[in-house]
Amino acid sequence: MSKDWRLRCKEHPNIMFGKALSNARKRALKRGVPFQIDKEYLKDLYQSQSGKYYYSGLPLHVVKDESNVIDHFKMTLDCIDPNLGYIKGNVVWCSYCINSFKLKMSKEEMIQICISILENNNIKL
Repeated sequence: MSKDWRLRCKEHPNIMFGKALSNARKRALKRGVPFQIDKEYLKDLYQSQSGKYYYSGLPLHVVKDESNVIDHFKMTLDCIDPNLGYIKGNVVWCSYCINSFKLKMSKEEMIQICISILENNNIKL
């Protein structure tokens, strides 16, 4: 990804919303789940999450960092309940690393695993 493209996307996140929408549509078709969101919804979702990740509250990375490796904190869409698909109220902005970790788990299952990881490492909440 060129520096100019990265800067353009940071200044105009709307570009990335369109790309995320297109990718989500392809995933929905592949998985055979509903797809009922649009670019305007993704823009509103970004605003309602105050530019932060749904699960962690950390700031969203609109585009990946300048390295050529995967940016684990680049924003991606997640279906809270994967069985419901991409419908309004079931889609959130998430980081790549959390989305990869969660996969098809429910939010509650993912949180329970995180708690178990903390407990196993003697880290108290």
